[in-house]
Order: sequence, then C-alpha cells, then structure tokens
Amino acid sequence: MAGRFAGAWDDLKQGFSKAYGEGREDQIQAHHRERAARGEAIESPRIEKLFGTNRSITFARDLLGMSNPEAAAARADMGMGLEEPGWKRVGQGLGVAAGDLTQDRSREAWWLLNAPQAVVNVGQEALLHNKKLGAPELWGTHKVNTADGKRPLTSGRDDVEEAIKLGYLDENENTTRGITRKDGFLQKRNYEPGWVDALMVPSGIATNAGIGLLNPFGGSEGYDAVFASEEDPNKTENVLAEVAAKYILGRTGNLSKWDEFKEERPDVSKGEYNAYKAFKWDKNNDMDLRDGDFTVGTGVLKGTTDGIHGAELQFLGRSLPVNTALMPIASTIAGTVLGARRGYGPGKRKIVGGLMGGMTGLASSSLAGNMVEQERRRRNMENNGNEDPMYSN
Repeated sequence: MAGRFAGAWDDLKQGFSKAYGEGREDQIQAHHRERAARGEAIESPRIEKLFGTNRSITFARDLLGMSNPEAAAARADMGMGLEEPGWKRVGQGLGVAAGDLTQDRSREAWWLLNAPQAVVNVGQEALLHNKKLGAPELWGTHKVNTADGKRPLTSGRDDVEEAIKLGYLDENENTTRGITRKDGFLQKRNYEPGWVDALMVPSGIATNAGIGLLNPFGGSEGYDAVFASEEDPNKTENVLAEVAAKYILGRTGNLSKWDEFKEERPDVSKGEYNAYKAFKWDKNNDMDLRDGDFTVGTGVLKGTTDGIHGAELQFLGRSLPVNTALMPIASTIAGTVLGARRGYGPGKRKIVGGLMGGMTGLASSSLAGNMVEQERRRRNMENNGNEDPMYSN
C-alpha cells in the first residue's frame, strides 16, 4: 500500500514538474512545427497563435481529442505530449494550470483584445484566414524549385548546395528567413508577414477615426483635447504629446463641459447631454434592453440606441458610433477581405487587392456614414426646436 502511494506521488510530482517547467518559447516552437508540418508559414493569425501557444488550451484540446494531428505530433516530438492516463497525467494537468497562473498565459487573451483596434485586427485576420470567405494562402507556402525551375528542391546533396547558392539555406544548411522544410522539400512562404500586416492599415484608419484618435490638434466635436489648452479645451497645448497619447496609449479627451460642448454640438439639448453623461459613467450591470441601453460587467462593454452620436457601442470607455465608426469599420473589413480574395495585378496581388478593396470600403462608407450622421443631427435639432445653418437644408 505504501509503495503504491509512493509510486503515485512520484508520478504526480514528475508530471507536475515537467509541465510546470514548460516555457512560452516551447509552445511557440511547437506551434511553428505544427504549421510547417501542415505546409503553412510559421507566422499565423493572432487568434490562432494565441490558441496554438496557450498551454491551457492545447492541453485541454489534447485531453478531449480535439487537437489536429500535426499539433499533437509536434508536442509529442518535443516531449510535451499528453501523458498516459494516471497520476502522471493528473500531475501534468496541475502543472499546466499552475504554469498558466505564474506565466500569465490566459490573461494574454485579454491583453490581446483590450482595445477596439486589437479586436478589429483579430476579427479581420480571422476572416482573411477563413477558407470559404478569405484568402488563407496569405499565410501559406509553396515548394521552391531548382535554378532551372524544373523540379522542387529536396534535401539531396546537390540540391543542398544549390539551395545555399539560391539563398534558401545558409552555409550551415539552416533555412533562411521565410523558408521551412516539409517532407524533405523546401517551402517558401507566399507573402512576407509585414505585407500581410499592411492589410490592417485601412481598418486601422477606420477604427482610429471612429474613436477620435486622428486629430493631432485637439479633440473631436464636443470633446476636449488630451492635453487641453486653457484658452480652448478643444485645442491641444502640445501637438507631439497629443499624438503620442492617442497613438501609443489610445487616449481620447473627456466630454467637454456643457458651455463648450453646446458650441460644437448645437443639435444636442442639455437634457440629452446630461442623459449621455449618466449613461457613459454608469458602471452597473444592465442587461434590460427595453430602455435602449445596456452595460456588461463593470462597463467593459456598453451600448445605447439614442446617445449624442445616435446608436453606439462603448468598449472600455471608447465610443464607437454606428454611423461614423462601426459602419466604416465593417465596410472596410469587408472590402479588404473581398479584395484580398480576388487579388489584383502581378506580384503581391493579394496584398494590392486587399488594400484597394479596404481603402475603397473606407472611403465610401465614411462618406455615407457621415451623411447619415449629419441628417440624424439635423432631425434632432428640428425636434429640439433649434436652428443652425450647418444642419439646415
């Protein structure tokens, strides 16, 4: 009995120690091996990389038999495969959980998605990577050929020497940037990751414009600058600091005081202004949609159908109006995905097509969204009994 207990304890400790000792780079290397085995570039969309390198997620998938064969094989080859049923596997599970806490593995998901720009990037990448809707070949590879182009390079001696001359292998026969091996053949990624990331530019512009981060000289209509001037809070007293605060920290200025606000937004009544302020700062959970607004948790996600911007969502305090933010963002993403899927011209055709589609979607939807918003403001001003040349026909 004592021997059986000692054996179980040893297995538990061994499983725990081994799993707890695994590091972040171990998970990344296993993920790279998995993608190479599938004939894909080692770079992957953000959400796939998050799930593929999070040990808690990969262990759960292994345990439930949900891992793809290449992923399970890559971890097994690196000594991180699922332990045999018993106390060693129990210890492995405990080690994975403890490692998650000390290495902040699962909190990385929140860190990845804790800004509107990040959520947009992740969503667009997921659509681009979708086989039915997008252009997954952006993250794909192709076999590289000999100099005469008649056959793919293999790991034979003559081919190794030629691969070195062609720059696919270094003098130590290690693969160079963008080159992987699969089944003895050399594979080159279809597109450089920097160019793939460039597809986020149109949607990035749409998102930053929608939440008011593109004005380096002050705040958006009705909002103070981050570094507000004493003479005019809507203007900044330090352009460089304003740009840094908006670009690096994602900060926007506060809602202006009523006296300054009404000069910028004469379409809004004081009652509507006060109601919006109350909505904006209310952190109490509210899932009753009948009153036209909701609040999730401590105000991480909020929404209203009738704010000073019309219908809008708020994420971590960032306002995303439907007309001037969500509509352009959705249209820009759709244009980027459709353009990348179809492609345009030679060379980097998927990139060029995506950028053209994204910028077209951005321009058209921004114009349409602003027209809809101006009409909404005009009608609201009429309802409030105000008149202003800016909103008159």
